[in-house]
Amino acid sequence: MRTFVLALALVASAAPAFAQSPVSSFSLATLDDARAAQFQAAALATRHDAEWRFEWSGLDGRRESLAAQAYAGGFGAFLSDEPGRVRTWGASFGGGSDALRFGWTGYRVSQAGARRNDHRFAALSRPAAWLSLAGVVDHAFEPTPDGVRTPRAWTAAVALRPLALDRAHAHDRGTRLALTADAMLDEGAPREWARVRVGVECEPVDGLAFAVATTGRDAWRVGLTLRGLRGALGASNATQDDATVNERWSLSAHSGEERTRIASRRDRRVALVRAGGVLADEGAGGSVMGDVSTVDAGALRAQLDRALEDPLTRGVLLDLRGVAGMAQLEELRPRIEKLRAAGKPVVASLESGGGRGDLYLASAGTRAFASEEAIFAGLGLRTERRYYREMLERYGLRMDRASVGAFKSAYRNFSVDRTPAADSIVIQHALDVRQELFLRSVAASRGVGRERFAHVLDGRGWTSADLVTAGLLDSVGYREDAWRETGRLSGLGAKPRTVNLRRIERARRTWHERSPIAVVYAGGGIEEGRSGGGLVSGAVLGSETLIAQLERAFRDRETRVVVLRIESPGGSVVASNLIDHAIVRLKRETGKPLVVSMGSVAASGGYYIALRADRIYADRHTATGSIGVLYVKPSLEGAYAKQHVRQEDFERGEYMGGFSIARDWTPAMQAAADSAIGRSYAGFKARVAEGRKLSPEKVEEIAQGRVWFGEDALRNGLVDAIGGLDAALADARERAGVTRGEKIRLREFRRPRGSLLERAFGGWVRGAIQRETRMPDWRGAQARDDAAWEWVAD
Repeated sequence: MRTFVLALALVASAAPAFAQSPVSSFSLATLDDARAAQFQAAALATRHDAEWRFEWSGLDGRRESLAAQAYAGGFGAFLSDEPGRVRTWGASFGGGSDALRFGWTGYRVSQAGARRNDHRFAALSRPAAWLSLAGVVDHAFEPTPDGVRTPRAWTAAVALRPLALDRAHAHDRGTRLALTADAMLDEGAPREWARVRVGVECEPVDGLAFAVATTGRDAWRVGLTLRGLRGALGASNATQDDATVNERWSLSAHSGEERTRIASRRDRRVALVRAGGVLADEGAGGSVMGDVSTVDAGALRAQLDRALEDPLTRGVLLDLRGVAGMAQLEELRPRIEKLRAAGKPVVASLESGGGRGDLYLASAGTRAFASEEAIFAGLGLRTERRYYREMLERYGLRMDRASVGAFKSAYRNFSVDRTPAADSIVIQHALDVRQELFLRSVAASRGVGRERFAHVLDGRGWTSADLVTAGLLDSVGYREDAWRETGRLSGLGAKPRTVNLRRIERARRTWHERSPIAVVYAGGGIEEGRSGGGLVSGAVLGSETLIAQLERAFRDRETRVVVLRIESPGGSVVASNLIDHAIVRLKRETGKPLVVSMGSVAASGGYYIALRADRIYADRHTATGSIGVLYVKPSLEGAYAKQHVRQEDFERGEYMGGFSIARDWTPAMQAAADSAIGRSYAGFKARVAEGRKLSPEKVEEIAQGRVWFGEDALRNGLVDAIGGLDAALADARERAGVTRGEKIRLREFRRPRGSLLERAFGGWVRGAIQRETRMPDWRGAQARDDAAWEWVAD
């Protein structure tokens, strides 16, 4: 408020004089419609992505001028015509951030047979939800038509939204009132020649806006705007000494939807949300060789959030097409429950059938439909282990392996012939946990006893009618039946209007949203170097990339709390340690807290990098722990011998042969590898004991490479709470001092996308190779558990 009062005082003191021209109908500090293409290019696309506007200006029915403006993205164009006097046309572009935007307008003026080219530069800064600052310099290069220099014209503007000082309501009622002040002065002119405009803009009801402005000495302009969903109608009247001197009428259409009460019943709709594939924090495409696609779960979360907030959306039609990823689905279910609590029904359609994931998500909804011949088979759980030692021996191949922890099973299938007892314990427990979570959650959501539907999880094929009897579905019907039911429950009739909310842009009314929370996504196998997505290696979480992102997140001035979202089975011990060291250093140097959210898997090295967090959250379906270390190396010595390949060794160091793929490990080399891995394991356990405040005995009890799921991990002290990314963000908001109800913008850091070739072919090449071989980088010790990935897509 003090900033605005000071600016207004300065503006007012600069010029009490009154300009004889009619009062302008807008302030440069609040302008955000298509007129920005002509007068304030820095404001292009700040409210909508695209817009066109037509304006008529005159008096007593006599036309004085016509104007048309339009823009798309950061590019605009305009035409203004005062018949018989002046014609102006031009183009503009602008862009930037809330903190600072710039724009340029180039235009040609035709007047009395003479033409001149001119330029206008603009700047706009909205550093807070309540403050907007603008500046424009016209005639920037001082054109000289007919040899007469046109001086530069400077305009400074400031606007204040006093109601937005309340952060909790800055995004709604905070946008309803704005106080504006603009000061205009030609370069070189005395200060007393400056022209001042002050005004008030108010939108007491969504869609109905008033504006009043004055330049003093009984010069006023009063305007009214009616905003519909996709267009607006405006009118304004300028007076001088109580006499009308100008009238303006405008019509506009824009790409985004406005928040307005000027909407008909026909504008009410049902949101169509489609879900399929294995959900993950970051989508990674599909595979022509059978690998299911990986879908960005964030897009689904955003659609459901939008459906909850949007007053026109009265229900959701959930089209399920083989969706999986139980931890991610766990984070979608509360959103569906919130929609139902808000009186917005969610009806699921499983037209082609589905699996456990589809039924798990559908159970949270209001109704569930499946077609007559929909296929529901293999609804139970199954995991397979194949062992290759004898096959490798047949070809003279061998996998040397050193590991610590009876449960550290990664790559063991290359060196043994059958499942060890420890691995069987983990597998059986995992199956029990997954089954219990499914039964418990679905029974509670559907309101039926588990004994009613438990039998359909035996792996046999079941019909839709069978699942209706079991209480998992409500009716046998097709997608149109689910659509009609959604309309009926929403009060929109049997044929409701259906929209994809991802394709509907919303008007950006808030000037600025703070970013006090940074979210860094850590997904993929941990390796040294840069992150990426190789054709064979798949998603790689590079230590260099992640550390650089953490540096940016922690050192950002606006960031108060960093959230690390982990979805990784682990990887290189060295890379994990480098990341851990960077987190410790950054927390110490910045004093900012770190909150960890675990996705589908945060095991071994993925758990290692979480240990310095101030609080760790895991979903009930999260696979975590796997505190152990291993080292593997392929050996081709037998294969070379079969092919009569002769090798001679020259070395300094009796254990150097242990790194050669042409030599099997000797007992001494195996002992040396076991010793080195033991030291890494001891260091890992020490990190766990320090980070989790556990005794060494307790750590040893829960370590040994064993995978734990969310609730087990909580009981064992490996995590602090059960919850998804939303829970971690709620914690971060509290730590950052974010006002309850305040809308903020997350500052997100994601894995860089691979090249076009990698994105096009990487999925199926990677899937084909990794599905059977799962070969690690044998040159370094691994804190990794690829087996944990198996529970992501059940």
